[in-house]
Amino acid sequence: MSKIIVVTSGKGGVGKTTTTAALGAALAQTGQNVCVVDFDVGLRNLDLIMGAERRVVYDLINVVQGDAKLPQALIRDKRLDTLSLLPASQTRDKDALTDEGVARVIGELREKFDWVICDSPAGIERGATLAMRHADIAVVVTNPEVSSVRDSDRIIGLLDSKTERA
Repeated sequence: MSKIIVVTSGKGGVGKTTTTAALGAALAQTGQNVCVVDFDVGLRNLDLIMGAERRVVYDLINVVQGDAKLPQALIRDKRLDTLSLLPASQTRDKDALTDEGVARVIGELREKFDWVICDSPAGIERGATLAMRHADIAVVVTNPEVSSVRDSDRIIGLLDSKTERA
């Protein structure tokens, strides 16, 4: 049975995307099939960190809206053949993500991969809550600033109430 991990935080700039890429690479190095998914619609960066920025043709929104099939949007890592990326859209609005569409895509990813790691946008907006909803495991990234810790505590409360496992 595959596992869905969400990497989230209450604040931006604390290392969510870097943590997602590193965790994905570490799991892929053990031979497990891993997909990292960028949920930060409009502000994607996971493709940059993974060196795939010039290889993006289709994205999460294209798959959610049915404009592309999942295999068309997945980008296989050049160094680790068990690691794939599903990038976010750089040009669409986060409101293009629908509950039903995200549930369908997550279901397809569960069938294809051992691990699905969702890189959540900061805070509690739509992209973040949709990324959290299907998570089996949450990694809450913070730093030693009072505001970051307080916002992370708020995220933990949301995880406790808004996920399917809650």
